[in-house]
Amino acid sequence: MCGFAGMLDPTIRSDASSAQRLVATMRDRLTHRGPDDAGLWLDRQGGFAVGFRRLAIVDLSAAGHQPMLSASGRYAMALNGEIYNHAELRAEIEAAFGPRPWRGHSDTEVLTEAVALWGVEAALGRVNGMFALAVWDRATRALWLARDRIGEKPLYYGRAGRAFVFASELKALWPHPRFDASIDAGALAAYLQLGYVPGGQTIFGAVSKLRPGHLLRLDPDSAATAQPRAYWCLKAAAHRGLDDQAAGRTADADEVAAVVDDAVRLRMAADVPVGAFLSGGIDSSLVTALMTRAAPPGAVRSFSIGFEAAPWDEAGHARTVATHLGTSHAEARIGAREAMAVLADLPAIYDEPFADDSMVPTTLLCRLARQGGVTVALSGDGGDELFAGYDRYPDAARWLARRDALPAAARPLASAFVRGVAQPLARRWGSPRLARRLGFLGALLADGRAERFNELLMTQGTEPGALMAASDVPRHPLLSPEYGLERSTAIDRMTFMDSASYLTDDILVKVDRASMAASLEVRCPLLDHRLIELSWRLPTAAKTAGGVGKLPLREMLYRHVPRVAVDRPKQGFGAPVGLWLREEMRDWGEALMSRQALGSHGLLDVNACRRVWNDFAVRGRPWNAVIWRLLMFQAWHAAMTAATVQAVPERTYSASAA
Repeated sequence: MCGFAGMLDPTIRSDASSAQRLVATMRDRLTHRGPDDAGLWLDRQGGFAVGFRRLAIVDLSAAGHQPMLSASGRYAMALNGEIYNHAELRAEIEAAFGPRPWRGHSDTEVLTEAVALWGVEAALGRVNGMFALAVWDRATRALWLARDRIGEKPLYYGRAGRAFVFASELKALWPHPRFDASIDAGALAAYLQLGYVPGGQTIFGAVSKLRPGHLLRLDPDSAATAQPRAYWCLKAAAHRGLDDQAAGRTADADEVAAVVDDAVRLRMAADVPVGAFLSGGIDSSLVTALMTRAAPPGAVRSFSIGFEAAPWDEAGHARTVATHLGTSHAEARIGAREAMAVLADLPAIYDEPFADDSMVPTTLLCRLARQGGVTVALSGDGGDELFAGYDRYPDAARWLARRDALPAAARPLASAFVRGVAQPLARRWGSPRLARRLGFLGALLADGRAERFNELLMTQGTEPGALMAASDVPRHPLLSPEYGLERSTAIDRMTFMDSASYLTDDILVKVDRASMAASLEVRCPLLDHRLIELSWRLPTAAKTAGGVGKLPLREMLYRHVPRVAVDRPKQGFGAPVGLWLREEMRDWGEALMSRQALGSHGLLDVNACRRVWNDFAVRGRPWNAVIWRLLMFQAWHAAMTAATVQAVPERTYSASAA
């Protein structure tokens, strides 16, 4: 687990020393991702330079140093992440090409040789792992960038003057003197709708994210026009699984159990201590149970976070599971004081506006695990999306079935009536929640697609056009065809949308940034690509029944933990930010939502934002999600303005909409 930054720039040929200094500065903005070692490699004639920070996990010796050259000297690689099947790949290479002059036993060396022998795309097809990588071909002067199938590891790229720049985090791009910090209005609108910036966008108009399962090749002839392309596609994997179902080739619980067990085994391999995140829910309890089965008694260390506010507290459930499994368990309880202490760090950790309120406990959980002596932690992320674990999935199926029971001719009339009474009733009773619920019902009566249901639920707030200064606000990002499955059940279509957007751009962003800020590697066994593909061969009825989801995972868990310890209503890993903002965080919120702060950048409608804040803080109305998104944007903007100007003092920070 590491971080890298680099550039492809013709000026390197004439001034290599300046390029080295710049890339070293960019690289060292990622020291938290790799505190154990630093490297830099430059091809002066090719106009290429890349810097690397290493968190040593596999092969702690100097043989794991990066950037790494292939044995032939043709390829240079920077790899952030882990290749879990590197031992199998090494054996395959030796079987095909004979003994190799291995320098050590790192996964990076194996992948570098795989690329040298098979090519980038063929090597990626053999890989089981989480990764972002940069490969430089010295012979053709081509740069390859690639990202793992589901997007566990980040990779950003864009233009900075004549240079093509790339990095594991946005902050590593800021030191470039031609970095364009102009904010993209479309990305801001998407953030205000979802709480994260989705797809290939970033908050900066000049920088993009490489999408999961994609690679990008640049050479001297194509550098200006090269476009990413997919080497693996979630939608194609889903369609293959649905085709298999239709042909009678459905998966069964034993197949799922075998893959999950192997995925956990692979992710326990490390040359440093490995622990587990344990919430007491189905997914994390299953991962921890399989770890304890594979390890000596008492060897697994587990970690959990509890809240002083009882309705949000799961620590007792985690403690019960930990006791049953015999882990060495540690927990921390947090309240407003602990949350306030971490608030100032969040903008720098997340680099762009991000408003999943579980970022607070996740950040503290990662710090707890690192302080608890582990360098790697396994988590249960992915189970809800793959196996229909969210409560909204059966809710959607019931709502849409009722809607479909209405005569088709009656639906538009009912929709118009409900929408017509929504605002008058809300004004009369002073309830924005009532207006939202009636508006939700009216929208569903007009459009009964599962994707529309999910889009409305995920938005959780007012339209961004009501809060932004810009008048031209793009359509909702989740309406893009890339998030639509176009077939199968309502639950399948919702789980696909969540896997393609919420999982990748919210959950995995949250986990990567929080963990790497603590120099901790988090591995997600339930996101093994074999399990992702297998999950689509399971019919909806095999995943959820009677309002209960994740049936295959539950059945596995019941072999190790009593049902009574884990069977309970689902409880998310959120934080009581609404409670905190009305009490201990009130002054902090008021400062960020003041007229002066709101008007400092010209991106938000000051009057509209003040009305929402007053509704929330004074009248007690439930604008929690909207307020948290505004506050996180305000905090990010203030911190990043200072950070980018500090990185290049002569730069004037541009906050104009791109």
